[in-house]
Amino acid sequence: MEDQYRHPIVVRVWHWLTAVTALGLLFTGTCVLDVHPRLYWGEVGNESTPAVVAVESAGPAAPGQPAPTVLTLGERHLNVTGLMGVPLDLGPEGMYFLIFPLPDSWHFGGMRAWHFALAWVMCLSWLGYCLYLTISGRLRRVLVPEPDQLKPAAVIHDLWNHLRLRRPRGREAQRYNLLQKVTYLGVLGAVVPLLVMTGLTMSNAVTIRFPWLFSLFAGRESARTLHALAAGLLLLFVIIHIVQLIVVGPVNRLRAMTTGFYRIPKEAR
Repeated sequence: MEDQYRHPIVVRVWHWLTAVTALGLLFTGTCVLDVHPRLYWGEVGNESTPAVVAVESAGPAAPGQPAPTVLTLGERHLNVTGLMGVPLDLGPEGMYFLIFPLPDSWHFGGMRAWHFALAWVMCLSWLGYCLYLTISGRLRRVLVPEPDQLKPAAVIHDLWNHLRLRRPRGREAQRYNLLQKVTYLGVLGAVVPLLVMTGLTMSNAVTIRFPWLFSLFAGRESARTLHALAAGLLLLFVIIHIVQLIVVGPVNRLRAMTTGFYRIPKEAR
């Protein structure tokens, strides 16, 4: 066995801070969306406006039966009764149709405040990390694909290994593979910026100062829809990241992201 120092302290701190904030944002964001599970395109969105994506009631629920629920995706309508959809009767305040039951300690204002607070933590840490990657040269050394990784044969080989859930061997065990690099660059350079910018577009305090954000995203409701899309991509990344962690060996990877040292097996050298 050989220990390779792979993750500097800045990388490790940013990784765990982002992991906590991302999970918190996904949870609080889903709870906020749960109150009005309809996404629109344009500036205005309400119950009388056609939705791009929506979870809606398909009629009154029979006694002892789940509420009839339809998932709308553009022009398509899918029956998801029993899979999602919960009516919430608030008495004089009216009726809400939710995706799933809310936590007992639910408070919309508090959940939204936590969401914004965590969003600022992610935004500032992301900016700091991008600055570190650029100044330290780690972006070029570690994340930018190397010429040999971009050869057609190497790309096909990397894809085939991922499909077979095979652990990296040889030199590939000592560096990020092509799909890792492309994914990390995509998250850092596209998904997180889209989350940040669309999130800012939904903030009145920000759009009063920067009204051009509405034009950039074709309206407040369009920004909300794109924000949900980016959140879905972030969730997909988290799921794939965990699956790949299990495939390559969670103990060694978690050890590396905690201590900085990655243990390379003899056959991988």
